[in-house]
Amino acid sequence: MSLNLIKYTKQLKKKATEYEQKDINGNTSASFKDKYARKLVSFFVAIVLLVSLNTGFSETFISYVSTILSIFIGLFITALIFSFDKFYVKKDLTKANSQEKLIDTQSFNFSKQFSYLTGYNIILSIFTLVLLSISTLFPDLSSINAFEYKLDFSTIKAEYIYNFIQIILIYIQRFLVLYWLSSIIYLTIFIISSMVNYMSLKTDEIGK
Repeated sequence: MSLNLIKYTKQLKKKATEYEQKDINGNTSASFKDKYARKLVSFFVAIVLLVSLNTGFSETFISYVSTILSIFIGLFITALIFSFDKFYVKKDLTKANSQEKLIDTQSFNFSKQFSYLTGYNIILSIFTLVLLSISTLFPDLSSINAFEYKLDFSTIKAEYIYNFIQIILIYIQRFLVLYWLSSIIYLTIFIISSMVNYMSLKTDEIGK
């Protein structure tokens, strides 16, 4: 069970990354910008905000983000369920012309793109909620400000090492929350814009 969970999660991440770089015609972009745009944007946003958050996340922020992510998860799951047979229906293309084959390819690729990216967004939202729960469970530990500590290599004790490890783990938690939140926002905008583009193409097709 756990092995399948890890396997499916890794496969979902791999496919989401693949279809994030692929348009509805099936063409994969090889440019550096398209490959790493989300990761770079999310990384720099997370770093800037991490430096600004001296004492971690406030209760208001945790409550607000948790509510928004919970709504997102519900909406994304509903979208996946209702879109299962809406975006793509298998057709007999034996006698189809080139235009009909292109439209079928676009529908197939968009269906895959929407499913994988939406599913990946759900996973990221769940992981982010889990990490935010740590701040709720351990409020004092989560409010640690690393800039209040001073390094003193002359007297290294077990307590200092323990505190150092705590600080590192807390800052990793903050970074991942900010990084994943940035990725969720980026992917949500990407999904909406690609959906509008696809619907526009479908509308043009119906209008012909």
